[in-house]
Amino acid sequence: MTIMDRGTTVLIFEAPLDSALYRDALRLREHILRRPLGLAVSREELADDTMRQHFCAVDCGAVVGTVSLRPLDETTLHLKQMAVAEPKRAARIGSRLVAHAERWGASAGFRLMIAHARIGAEGFYLKHGYAQEGGVFFEQTIPHMRVTKRLR
Repeated sequence: MTIMDRGTTVLIFEAPLDSALYRDALRLREHILRRPLGLAVSREELADDTMRQHFCAVDCGAVVGTVSLRPLDETTLHLKQMAVAEPKRAARIGSRLVAHAERWGASAGFRLMIAHARIGAEGFYLKHGYAQEGGVFFEQTIPHMRVTKRLR
């Protein structure tokens, strides 16, 4: 998938485990999602990565966004580790990554996507057709809400 970003081209690639893209995406995840909380990516998260499909957005050779998908069963995918570099957020890279993840999931036969949205980021998912399910809960020391979306 190609995304035009003010004169530059952003591409979305699969990031296989142990590839350079995966390692760059992991660094971005840690920088955006863990360091602000005083945390690092844990061994458990790295082990979980082996069960996920990873995608990243690349601009001029640099990973500027990432998302991963973990099958929960034969019909349900868990969208995880969504992160976009701060200077690239206005370029709608997150929207493109979610759309790519949804298309990939639907083409693989999945019918439901779930995510644990950080409070403050839930509006992003609601804007993209996700619905809140249940109440607020804590994950990685901060409040989240579960959001879901039926895939076509």
